Amino acid sequence: MKKASLLLILLLTLLTAEAQQTARWKMSRLVRQAVSDGYRWRSGAGVPGNEIPGRTRGTAADIRRLTAFVSIDQSRADEVLQRYGCRSLARWGDITIADIPLGSLAGLSAEQSVRRIEASGPASLQSDTTAIVVNAQPVYEATATHQAYTGEGVVVGLVDVGIDLTHPNFYDQAGERYRIAAFWDQLSADTIGSRMPVGRDYVGTEAIRGIGGSTDSKTLNHGTHTAGIAVGSGYDTRYRGVAFGSDLCLVANALSSNIEYIDSASLYKYTTATDALAFKYCLDYAESQGRPCVVSLSEGYAPYLDQEDSLYAAVLDSLTGPGRIIVAAAGNGGGEKSYFEKSADSEAAGAFVRCFRKSAIYRIKADGPVRLSLYCYGEAGRAATDTLTFETGEVPLDTLLSKQVAFGEDSLQLSAYRDRSRFGDDDIWQVLVKGSRTLDQLMPMALVVTGPGAAEVYGSTTFAFKDDAADGRWTAARRGRDINAPSCFPALISVGATAHRLTIADPQGRQLDTDYSGTVPGTVWYYSSTGPSMNGLTKPDVTAPGTNVVSSYSHYYHREDHVVGTSTFNGQQYHWGADSGTSMSAPVVAGVIALWLQARPDLTPDDIRGVMSRCCRHPEAGMDYPNATYGYGEIDAYRGLLDILGLSGVEAISQHQPKGVEMKPTAGSLQLSFDRTVDDNIYIKVYSLDGRCVFDSLQRVDGRQASVPLPMAVTGVHVVQLSEADGRKLGSCLVRLGF
Repeated sequence: MKKASLLLILLLTLLTAEAQQTARWKMSRLVRQAVSDGYRWRSGAGVPGNEIPGRTRGTAADIRRLTAFVSIDQSRADEVLQRYGCRSLARWGDITIADIPLGSLAGLSAEQSVRRIEASGPASLQSDTTAIVVNAQPVYEATATHQAYTGEGVVVGLVDVGIDLTHPNFYDQAGERYRIAAFWDQLSADTIGSRMPVGRDYVGTEAIRGIGGSTDSKTLNHGTHTAGIAVGSGYDTRYRGVAFGSDLCLVANALSSNIEYIDSASLYKYTTATDALAFKYCLDYAESQGRPCVVSLSEGYAPYLDQEDSLYAAVLDSLTGPGRIIVAAAGNGGGEKSYFEKSADSEAAGAFVRCFRKSAIYRIKADGPVRLSLYCYGEAGRAATDTLTFETGEVPLDTLLSKQVAFGEDSLQLSAYRDRSRFGDDDIWQVLVKGSRTLDQLMPMALVVTGPGAAEVYGSTTFAFKDDAADGRWTAARRGRDINAPSCFPALISVGATAHRLTIADPQGRQLDTDYSGTVPGTVWYYSSTGPSMNGLTKPDVTAPGTNVVSSYSHYYHREDHVVGTSTFNGQQYHWGADSGTSMSAPVVAGVIALWLQARPDLTPDDIRGVMSRCCRHPEAGMDYPNATYGYGEIDAYRGLLDILGLSGVEAISQHQPKGVEMKPTAGSLQLSFDRTVDDNIYIKVYSLDGRCVFDSLQRVDGRQASVPLPMAVTGVHVVQLSEADGRKLGSCLVRLGF
């Protein structure tokens, strides 16, 4: 066996003089990397390209820029930013989102008035990608809507990728009124004259429909599906979204899955700060129309231990408020063991690496000196044959130490980077395990932490842990604590997924094979991420149906094995298909909140949580709510509406809707349609929103239809309560009468 050790000073390419004037302790990790890349471009070294054929890479001076959060003294912000060639894009108190030349980062950071510069890279989608469900998507229709509240007068924002702007799901059910009101394509190459920091935006039906789809709509479908879940009309199908009366404001943003559309010279323009501007775009549009807004995000990334996104979280807190709500998917990491802990009174703790890539990244927080070891186990005797080890005293702050071992034609490298927490006394480590082949093809390897203090070790869905028979000592890995950012931020409503529909039929009626072994319908989905969050909050806030949800598919791109139906609109065939993940549950919750905002436009995020605490269904008895699995429970749109309207305390009104009967108000009457033949008397009572009974009638039903005449004075939103002749309540429903 051959071992080697190499000490690499981080940002090796920076000149000594430049490094001395760079206050790197003020920077998040991505910003530090941008400083390094900025120097390489100025020195002519360049960056390995993702250039798109036909695009001009340009020069370092006019293209290499970073979009970032800057915490800066308000009194000097304009003067300092202008001096360094920065452009202010948005501001909240002492936090500015700025467009910064990479060559100015070093000097800007050294300014006394600058406290912090932060940004993180692109997120990833929160659709399920595991083999267990990839070919098994049952039909699931989104949460039942309410004729009295359809989201009318509310703007639903959506930040996503792969959006077919022509799909009939984004018209009204008659296919006449187009409901996408504003659209910002952050990936658009048509930027000449654009007012946006990246891409271009379009407002109005003619402009948006003329685009046809987001830049990435030929290869991605995600946003078409999630938008349909939240607000789709369903067109000529039964796959109607939750708030089908709402208008849409859309942003097509940058993710790891559409990075091929971005010139490598522009990559640093697409950060979490750019995503914050996307939220602002949706919320500001709604405000310009005098409407409340809920924004849905079905994307996320593994958060950092050192509050790398503290400014991002603060900005989102400033963006939200009365009638301004942001909902985000919790993530799909629940199926993996993604963290372990070493307590102060234990000598060591560890777990085996589980990763199907050539490299894995882990984050470690330690409250004192630690020893990090990677134990490599050969086949003979299943004993550790090699150990790569770092100790705190061996790794200077702000340095990257790498060690490697060779065995046959394979090799393995362990790299450790250490710095001090900017917000506490802990050491923060980033550990990279890199192999010559994918790590699952190499010998078993365990990451082990020893030392006198406590430590927390975090991976992710991709960089996970497992147990292995090679050594029974390293079994500390656990599931949970994997809520993604920004869903883990305090201001956002974090959404997990419950499992309901476990089978699916294709258009020919053939059942597709599905393996949901051990899944109990109505309980949390096995892959839904659970808390507490890395920053110690009880997350998710709520859960909603997220398995096998049927919605619109882009006609530009779709997967035939997921398609459950088709529609023809304007001579074009459009598809409907099923997907699973917290990506699907987040827009369900956003749609429900849109209904609630129609009833009370000034609801705040805390108001929403209050409604959830009183009205959510508790899927598993015996648990305390809120908890780190369900939050407050599974969302209940109808009970929430009754609560918001002040009707939840009226004992005569049922807290659930009647099953097997639909109510349709017409001028002067109420039409009842039953799914079965009825031969009985039905009590019908109508309550006003102040809880008074304004109509009471005994109606004879003979068959499946009944028409109930109503007094002309009974107009507006009311609650209709149905009961059988023996007094048993069938349920209640909110309806808008007299219109």
